[in-house]
Amino acid sequence: MARSWTRLHEFLGHPPGPVTYEMVAESVQRKLGESDDLDWKEALPATSPVKGEWNEFAKDVAAMANTRGGLLVYGVSDDIAMVGIDLDEVNDKQLGQWLRVHLQPTVSGVSYLKLPATDGTGKDILVVDVPASEMAPHFLYGWQQKDKDKTTFNAPFRHRDDTDYMAEHQIALAFRERFARQAAAEAALNQHVQHVTDLVLGESEAPAAWLVVAARPTRPIPRMVPPLSRSEAQHVMYQSGQRAEALLADAVPMPRLRVPQLFHDLLDNNPRRGLRRWVDTNMLVPSRATRRRGVLVELHHDGTVVTAVDLSHNALPAPQSEVVLPVATPVLTSAVFETVALVHELRLALRMDAPIELRAVLGTQRTGLFRFTPVVLGHSRPEVAEWARQPSAVQPAHSDLAPFADDQALTAGATELAEGLLHQFGLEIMPT
Repeated sequence: MARSWTRLHEFLGHPPGPVTYEMVAESVQRKLGESDDLDWKEALPATSPVKGEWNEFAKDVAAMANTRGGLLVYGVSDDIAMVGIDLDEVNDKQLGQWLRVHLQPTVSGVSYLKLPATDGTGKDILVVDVPASEMAPHFLYGWQQKDKDKTTFNAPFRHRDDTDYMAEHQIALAFRERFARQAAAEAALNQHVQHVTDLVLGESEAPAAWLVVAARPTRPIPRMVPPLSRSEAQHVMYQSGQRAEALLADAVPMPRLRVPQLFHDLLDNNPRRGLRRWVDTNMLVPSRATRRRGVLVELHHDGTVVTAVDLSHNALPAPQSEVVLPVATPVLTSAVFETVALVHELRLALRMDAPIELRAVLGTQRTGLFRFTPVVLGHSRPEVAEWARQPSAVQPAHSDLAPFADDQALTAGATELAEGLLHQFGLEIMPT
């Protein structure tokens, strides 16, 4: 899955979407010059790199990844003319092997787009899409023929339309930036969790256990990319309901969880604008006050998703209502799976190709002595799981989604996140 916003999109004024042959041809016809994120290449990489020389393909990929990502376009000459290449000679596996052998750490997420000519010229194109790497700097291994053959390595980078090698101070800066990115991503995820937790707890009239899930792409969508329209946000919400049902059916075979879809049944799919996000909730609007379970969904323009669900609402029938903080575990499971489905559908809508980090927490405004009390579905109604642990604090759970996650990977990610909380009660996802 290649990136959907590149130098070609910006130059041509195209909205986010796949790179096409027509886009390359028009950019060549309009003489788009090389830059730090675009490199025209006339011929394919040599199939047998010579010892004593750098692996040029690995060098070019590392340079892009160490800068801000970009495109290597094979089949375009240095004077920006279409010359084409033979797509039958493209060996994706060999190219990937070169990256694994010659780069440390390797660059992941590289896409190989084979674009046959659509204008009758027969001048086919290969586009290698290199994402900006969170693991930069990447070092290129090669040889120096000086005195004796010596193995050495350097960190290439793009400078305008050229490739150069980092000096020591640049390498030190690159490592500092890597650690800073990781710290900033951690802080941003914490901030989203804390903001929504404080918000929903402040809206609760009685002490309750709230599940808050935040999911954030490791490379958020740039602000220059147009945000989703309201109708597109509604479509994401609708599609996520369909996908969540399929994911739950796969994870929890018959008998199924007897829990309504939280975001579909408790919200009216009427998202409103927020601060660089769409917000759908059955709270926060006094004129629409409801006695239903509290639910909040935020779809951020940068690809972040935050959800919150009241797990204590009607968790137990009236005779057992003396339990202070009941936690409806089937609702917890359903909320996690619905959130993962929502994250996936938003990623598809925004055409994101970055990994997603997820965090789930249980919060409450209750103070003093209390215990989170797990509630499961018995034979006929909810009941306290007497055999389960009742902790007074629950650690955050974590999971992640790969850029190209299919339904099986989504199910695995959602299961890992849900069980990260359930295991702290001594429970797991199972048919009930």
